[in-house]
Amino acid sequence: MDQSKRYVNLTLEERELIAGERHVLCAYIFKPRSGYEPVATAAHFAAESSTGTNVEVCTTDDFTRGVDALVYEVGPAEEEGDFVMKIAYPIELFDRNVIDGRAMMVSFLTLTIGNNQGMSDVEYAKMWDFYIPRSLLTLFDGPAMNITDLWRVLGRPQGNGGMVVGTIIKPKLGLRPQPFAEACHQFWLGGDFIKNDEPQGNQVFAPLKETMVLVADAMKRAQDTTGEAKLFSANITADDPFEMIRRGELILETFAADASHIAFLVDG
Repeated sequence: MDQSKRYVNLTLEERELIAGERHVLCAYIFKPRSGYEPVATAAHFAAESSTGTNVEVCTTDDFTRGVDALVYEVGPAEEEGDFVMKIAYPIELFDRNVIDGRAMMVSFLTLTIGNNQGMSDVEYAKMWDFYIPRSLLTLFDGPAMNITDLWRVLGRPQGNGGMVVGTIIKPKLGLRPQPFAEACHQFWLGGDFIKNDEPQGNQVFAPLKETMVLVADAMKRAQDTTGEAKLFSANITADDPFEMIRRGELILETFAADASHIAFLVDG
């Protein structure tokens, strides 16, 4: 079913869509399957991503049509047989938290690169770029800390505290508690920030409790030697949220007076 009359509007101007602040814009590199036309395939892609499907439905009304995703550009890409398509998604389509009304990244991913990837007329479709208007962007729950918080903990000027030098201790696995802590100490004599690598946790050869005691001691000694604050990002990732909380509590208890120098890594 050709849905290009409803889900395609090639007269829309990208600069006007951006100025309007009412649409999320996504650009894709895609290839229609053999026998399918690019604009019609792009229209089906936009329909499946928003208010449509591959059949006519009787529950569509004027409001529903007002939140259609619209293809506003289709053209050949550099690779032979590939095309660029650009789609404008009205911001009303995206899910919001029941708790606080904030926007969800999972909803963005579901609409823009969700089940449209399995469509029979699309060989493949890869997101190339996207634009989120400020009116929606500010509804995402961003990081609670930023560079000024690092400067504050490090005792630096809040206007421009300079570069924060960090590292991840290598090898990421295989170091026992003492060698790991010693590597941290050596780096902290010149650097500012160390983070766990994602696989590090509570391995049998490096128990978390023992490792954190030694890392806390290494931080304290480095701070005493240099007269400068140091930072550590500890991995607390686990299947069980209660395990994650316990790991976090353990680390904060261990670092004690230096607990404000700790960040937590949660591996997604």
